[in-house]
Amino acid sequence: MRITHRAIALPLAGVAILLSGCNEPGATASSAPVKDMPATLTGELTSQSPVNLNDGSRNQSFDLQLKGGTLYRVTSSGSLQEPKLTLLSGDNQLIDGPRTEQLFLQPEQDGVYRLAISAGSARDFGPFRLELNTAEAVNGGELEAGADILGQLQPKTSSGGNRYTFKVSESGPYEIVLRSGEFDAVLKLRGKGVNQTDDDSGGGTDARLLATLQEGSYQLIAGGIDSADEGVYSLSIKAWELPEGVNLADGAELTLGEEYTGMMMGQPQTYTLTVEQRGLLRLSMRSGDLDSMLELSGPGTNVSDDDSGGGVDALISTVVEPGTYRIKANSYSNGEGMFTLQAELGEAQMLEGNIAPGESRIGRLTSGGPVTSVLTISEPGHYRVTLSSSQFDAMLGLEGQGLEEQDDDSAGGTNAQLELWLDAGEYHLTSGSYGDEGTGSFELSVSSAR
Repeated sequence: MRITHRAIALPLAGVAILLSGCNEPGATASSAPVKDMPATLTGELTSQSPVNLNDGSRNQSFDLQLKGGTLYRVTSSGSLQEPKLTLLSGDNQLIDGPRTEQLFLQPEQDGVYRLAISAGSARDFGPFRLELNTAEAVNGGELEAGADILGQLQPKTSSGGNRYTFKVSESGPYEIVLRSGEFDAVLKLRGKGVNQTDDDSGGGTDARLLATLQEGSYQLIAGGIDSADEGVYSLSIKAWELPEGVNLADGAELTLGEEYTGMMMGQPQTYTLTVEQRGLLRLSMRSGDLDSMLELSGPGTNVSDDDSGGGVDALISTVVEPGTYRIKANSYSNGEGMFTLQAELGEAQMLEGNIAPGESRIGRLTSGGPVTSVLTISEPGHYRVTLSSSQFDAMLGLEGQGLEEQDDDSAGGTNAQLELWLDAGEYHLTSGSYGDEGTGSFELSVSSAR
């Protein structure tokens, strides 16, 4: 094995990288390049290693004797953070890469090539280990969890990609990743109610899917974004461990009053909820990762919400009767991320023309026209009046004691809210919908804003 430290020009993300030619103290040269596979190459990038002149990161290179037409895989490990791997010809022409942590290549002809490893930044140093091996292109057939294969798209591959059968022997979440340095990868998963496609969730132009799968067979299609794409790719499948704190699995039954943490993996998840008495149900879905969407269906109920919880959170507030309800949690863009789900049942006190501070009442729009109620204030002060609905865009009005106020969406989403100083006296509240076009139940509440 010969460790070389030469001046090399590498293109990385459209930028020319110059590898300087300083020699590492104590380095010795071997008379022959590495040619026996599998092979393990080890080294360490230090402050004395050759420098990439454009960003100050360090590099090291190895000479390899490779066979034309043979498929090779190079993987890295060690303390370096996201090292870049690049293959060049003997006269320093780019053959493949740069790629992060893994490189798969197929040189056109026999010859001596140079494999370079570069640090991710000028501040990154440490030992590394490179594993080199030859591989067979697996372009179809049956795969199981734990598979880590190389494949190759050929010109005019039929049906837009190579097709595999993925057999799931144990239900649970799985991660499937398709990577290529030669084309923009597209990954498709079909079967048993699953229909997912991804283009670039694996970073850059790589594809990645997370899915909760039941036992059975699924079809995987590995392809490119263009039907004419061709080149080498890697395809890996592994069982995926849910992050710590996730206690909500798809299909679970919820308990009123408990908060659950779930993981959205690119597809909707459904749950059940049993209600034993009539009441006001508040169902919330909150997330810092997703644009939340909720659906609730059951006895006499079929409502949905996108952002009534404020921001991108969802909130359904509706009167429910005893029975079993189906809850569907989803995200606006079928994304991935953590979320919390909670269902609470309160007393459903109906709005019968009057409301007082500290009260919350349930009403209903039957024809889109507004409902009027009387608010009596006995002590002057700052008050908050909120009108919310999961079934229409709320419009709230207040008149009395010289005031005439109106609001559409200050409570977040499509909910309305007024915060203002009210003198003692009577006020008329108008609970309606934007454009008088909505129907359905609503909640009207009055509280102190101090």
